[in-house]
Amino acid sequence: MKVLFLCAGLLALLLGYHELGYNTPFERTNRAGGGNTEARVGRRDRSVSKSKFNSNYTSVSQSVTNERALAQGVDSSWRFLVFADIHGMTSFSWGDLKHNKNTEHWTEQLRVLKHINENWGGDLVVLPGDVASYGGVRLEDLMDDLGGDLSPEDAVYQAGRNCFNGTREIFKHAGYDTLIATVGDHEIGGNEGFRPFGKKSKLHTLPNARLAFGDGFNRNSEDEFLFQQPLFGNIPSRPLGTPYENTTFAHVHKNALFVTVDAFELVGDGKSDYIDLENGFGGEGAVTCTVDGDGQHIDWFENILRGGSNDPSVNHIIVSAHLPIIQPARKVKCSGQFLDGGEESDFWRLMNEFNVDLYLAGEVHANTATKTRYPDSDLIQIVSRGNRFNNFLTVDIDNDVIEVKIYNEYGDLPRWNAQYEEAGIVTIDKTSFVTDISSSGMLELLEVDSEIISFDFEEIQPMGMTQVLGLRSLESLIATNITIRGTRCEGSIPNMGTFGAQYNAQVGNIALVEGRNGGHAAKFDVESRMGIYGIGPFGAGEPISFGCWFETSESTKKMVLLHYANYWGKVVENNISKDYFSLALDNGIPVIHTRPSTELKSLNSQNLADGQWHHIAISMPRKSCLVSELEVYIDGKMVETIVDADHHIFQTTSGRLNVGGFGYSNTGFEDKYPRVDPYIGKIDDFSLFARPINIDIDFFPSPAPSGSPSGSPSSSLFPSTLPTTIPSLSLNPTETPSSSPTISSAPTLSSQPTILPSEPPG
Repeated sequence: MKVLFLCAGLLALLLGYHELGYNTPFERTNRAGGGNTEARVGRRDRSVSKSKFNSNYTSVSQSVTNERALAQGVDSSWRFLVFADIHGMTSFSWGDLKHNKNTEHWTEQLRVLKHINENWGGDLVVLPGDVASYGGVRLEDLMDDLGGDLSPEDAVYQAGRNCFNGTREIFKHAGYDTLIATVGDHEIGGNEGFRPFGKKSKLHTLPNARLAFGDGFNRNSEDEFLFQQPLFGNIPSRPLGTPYENTTFAHVHKNALFVTVDAFELVGDGKSDYIDLENGFGGEGAVTCTVDGDGQHIDWFENILRGGSNDPSVNHIIVSAHLPIIQPARKVKCSGQFLDGGEESDFWRLMNEFNVDLYLAGEVHANTATKTRYPDSDLIQIVSRGNRFNNFLTVDIDNDVIEVKIYNEYGDLPRWNAQYEEAGIVTIDKTSFVTDISSSGMLELLEVDSEIISFDFEEIQPMGMTQVLGLRSLESLIATNITIRGTRCEGSIPNMGTFGAQYNAQVGNIALVEGRNGGHAAKFDVESRMGIYGIGPFGAGEPISFGCWFETSESTKKMVLLHYANYWGKVVENNISKDYFSLALDNGIPVIHTRPSTELKSLNSQNLADGQWHHIAISMPRKSCLVSELEVYIDGKMVETIVDADHHIFQTTSGRLNVGGFGYSNTGFEDKYPRVDPYIGKIDDFSLFARPINIDIDFFPSPAPSGSPSGSPSSSLFPSTLPTTIPSLSLNPTETPSSSPTISSAPTLSSQPTILPSEPPG
């Protein structure tokens, strides 16, 4: 009889899946894990927005629950909102609440927040860091602005307390009483404040900044911690006895566990910059981004997640910290900080192990949704933008479904329009024993192993036709022109890769001419400009590979084909730990520069400036590889190279990518490389990946060039066996660049841009 009931139940289950369009439950598993998200979204009704403010948005599912009912608190469903990197509350630092209420910042931001509350409601608000910006403020100026009578430590505390109290109050006036705030780098002094020395260093005031954050956001007028109640028996709601006891905490609201984590750690005594070139860690002064370093901190985090995972009243677990973990992620106008160890960190491992549903982060001022690469987890990372309330997320919760929507500002004003349109959605449906995930628009799950940047050069559009978040003018949310190294650029070449319109290229003085296969190619001269306003995707030691076709007859010049470098600053330093990446043709021979002292050059003597089409591709075979390990392919075949001053690659995390010249990069490159000119010639079919490439599959799929390496590229950089430990933090670089040249054989497969500062770096 038991067998009969079991068979009947299995038959009913299979019939149910068949009605949903699946042949078996296993097919549903495969679909939920990736692939054509549009097909899965298509099971619901869809609407299409054609707004230029919403250019990344192709389709949006109907809401799982009624908007008005959610806003009014009807039904078992409920909602919270997310604003990452507001960067608009710093002005509250210099006065008390009475003073702040009479400022334009208070009036305009309160108007916008009230509009959001009236239309979208929400039980609470999550703030994933950087509501304020203290990194660029000198301690002396901060003390003067507060009257000049306070010590540096007291001034940092008072400014923060004013700011964070003011932030709580403005949200309270708008109708939001509960804020779950996460520490960002700027609340505690980053970026310049993390340096051991300099006029803006604030390392010795880190404890005061943390205390101000905790007291301002997380304590009431009686000095009681707002989220003090022990959870899941006797687990404290915060990691008591650690430096994070006021800034890391857990809170249960209805059927969801929220955990907010302070992910910034002072390395050693703070007297030295920390950077680990071999592992790709650090690079932000004496403070690094990690949760793994403090044993008590990560142990508390594990206990909280275990308790929430085992509690039947907790249906969903949501973690927030300031920094992206899965790379790549879209970035704009930011410093591009990242979590040490990333997907290999214990912090990320624990989230996957204990079935966390959402990881919410900020820092990068752009929007990216990515599914974890852990095979038995459905964790989604959402990195979002909230600068001056330009974007925000709504997260709708019921017993089995999480639905995240993003809203994008539109209107005639450059900011504070108080007008929003839905721009994307992610739905996590846990109704069945196999989680179903669908996505679209700005929250379309990123296919991390596909081409993330791709230019086919088939058209040049007006810049104002498509929005690039953060690129605005004094008069409008969407800029119609920008000056790049003295050249006014009004055109845009669409990015056909998965990073979408946020990585469209701004161009000037580029002509479309006949390409190599009957389509179009871009023709460059010395006045041509082509740059991507978005940051990255180069960054630290993360693998990057790219390739393009080119044709030139300039055989006696050294010309820039591709250049990635920091976009602020005035000089190129001689002694630097972070790299730039510049690919040039030197009398027709490919060369790569990563520092003034480091040059990798092809040993192939063929002059490629021969008026014929050639293909060049460069690939990092692994994370944080040596410059000498870079794989250089000419016309599909790997060539031998030689390098001076070899070192592990650690790219600047706040650079911009340029084609055919120095573009958006900071001033000084012309002085360091006086012989290097802008590119003259044609370029076609540019592709960039955030992984190593296989030349046969990625660029020459059929027919494969004779002698090319065979095999398929790794579909994921995620290790099959996860490390149980992360290398210990070191105060010193792990290497000294070699001064002698290194020869690499073809390895086996084993003037300054004028930019409107739309927001401070993250």
